[in-house]
Amino acid sequence: MPSSLKNSFLPSSLAGVLWATLLLSPPLMAVELEQLWVPKSYLRHLPRLYDAARLVEQSPRCKELIEGTTHLGRTTAEHPVFTFKCRNEQNKTFSVMVDGPTLKKVDDARPGGLVSFEQLQKEYEQAQARKKERERKERELAELEQRRQEADQERRQWLSWWEEEHRRREALWQQCVEKLKARVGGMRALEWLTQTMPEPELAHEPRLDTHPALTFTIDFNAESYYGEALRYRVLCQREEGEVVLDIGPRREAGEAKKPSE
Repeated sequence: MPSSLKNSFLPSSLAGVLWATLLLSPPLMAVELEQLWVPKSYLRHLPRLYDAARLVEQSPRCKELIEGTTHLGRTTAEHPVFTFKCRNEQNKTFSVMVDGPTLKKVDDARPGGLVSFEQLQKEYEQAQARKKERERKERELAELEQRRQEADQERRQWLSWWEEEHRRREALWQQCVEKLKARVGGMRALEWLTQTMPEPELAHEPRLDTHPALTFTIDFNAESYYGEALRYRVLCQREEGEVVLDIGPRREAGEAKKPSE
């Protein structure tokens, strides 16, 4: 059975090598001797076990080194193989096997069955870079889809707005025509210059949250009792729910205003 290092008797020469290894280790290493277990017959491999533990503890997948020992099924007196138990970020444990002489991770799927921790770190960084790039593209696609959905929703809102606006304009136009005909329908030589619904003047730019007040301009001609030509322009709008007509003389473009007007 393997025994804990702290319960094993170490020859003075081996202890010296081990402590020299510890003293030369980077100060930030978190590997503790209590985490390393070896059979007494393999105590001479302990410094190499410690070096392997440092590499495993620094590897990207191992967030916490739990323990390390020799792999009894593969270790020989001349060729040690170590096995370590780690805990990852998801708090799940997994095993890592390390070749003692080369301090490379044992991976039977690799050419030669070994891979260096430097290569593993490089592959990890490349995988992280690909993950970040994939996440960036996914965020961009999500943002594009969000904008597309917002644009589609706004388009539907505007379509509904214009349908309602068109009905509102037609209703006001019919009311303007009916009220104007009722007022001036008896005038002589009546001639309607505006015969179809014109584009109304808007009180403000169209907005989804409201409909602007409308003003229709209607032009017509007539004759006075004495046969004088009369030219009129009507402004029709709704004020406080009532259709209001503002009838006045019409001047053509470039025509000077009469002194009496």
